[in-house]
Amino acid sequence: MRPTTSAVLLALAVTLARPAAHAASEPRVVTGFAHPESVLIDGDRRFVSNIGEKLDPLGHDGDGFLSELAADGRIVALHALPIDGDRLDAPKGMAMLAGKLYVADIDRVVGFDLSTRRQVFEANVPAGGPTLLNDVDATADALVVTDTLRGVVWRVDPSTGAFTTIADGVPGANGVVWDGPGKQIIVVGLGAKFEGGDLFEIPAGGPAHKVEKGPHGILDGLALLPDGSMVVSDWRTIDPPTAGALLRLAPDGSAVGTLDVGRAIHGPADFSIDTSKNEIWIPATLDGAVVIAPLGR
Repeated sequence: MRPTTSAVLLALAVTLARPAAHAASEPRVVTGFAHPESVLIDGDRRFVSNIGEKLDPLGHDGDGFLSELAADGRIVALHALPIDGDRLDAPKGMAMLAGKLYVADIDRVVGFDLSTRRQVFEANVPAGGPTLLNDVDATADALVVTDTLRGVVWRVDPSTGAFTTIADGVPGANGVVWDGPGKQIIVVGLGAKFEGGDLFEIPAGGPAHKVEKGPHGILDGLALLPDGSMVVSDWRTIDPPTAGALLRLAPDGSAVGTLDVGRAIHGPADFSIDTSKNEIWIPATLDGAVVIAPLGR
């Protein structure tokens, strides 16, 4: 059964209540996007996935695209990918691996060669029910992809396109990070019925387990900082839209404060952190914008 519109919208959600924590300087706001869902930072290049003119994350309508931005936030190309002959429907999370950009697009993972801008990879999720591939991260030799509707974390082999299950039992699996030093995967969910989800850890060779001190909410974006702490986003509500927030977590998952980015963000989704500039780049899905703000301390 196709999920309801409100449930699918919740699948994109991300931000928690935002009590004041740090006063933020005025953020930079880049507008003109079509429901931006994810930001990927690769050196001086930034990419933003756009679901399309309609906020339909399951729509096979061919109107999704990726934008490229410079490090200063200037839009280099609003429609950078795909180019003629290639297609994206509702792209979301992205990752770089071996010089190629990979993106989750509903029920498949698509890869692009950035030098030619051509699609060079496509892998379709195995049959087995409704699927919503959402976020992507990369290990040394593979992709880690979340499937929100199945509650599964997949491994995708970039050489064969094979999907294998890393873990299931992550209700509404959404933002994902490969923690190389910790030899584990960290993932947030938004709940099986999009009623609210939790923070999970997946150790190597082990099942997913809920982090008991972790947050509960409509969780979407996730980033791991060098000191082991984390930032997580949660939309809180979607109907009516509510300004979201970003929650700072200690390494054990417990909340230590919220990040004030100096602007209300409606639908903060799969954000990215520029550690070289200590900045956070947040796609505000419902605002059609990307907000660039100091990360703070």
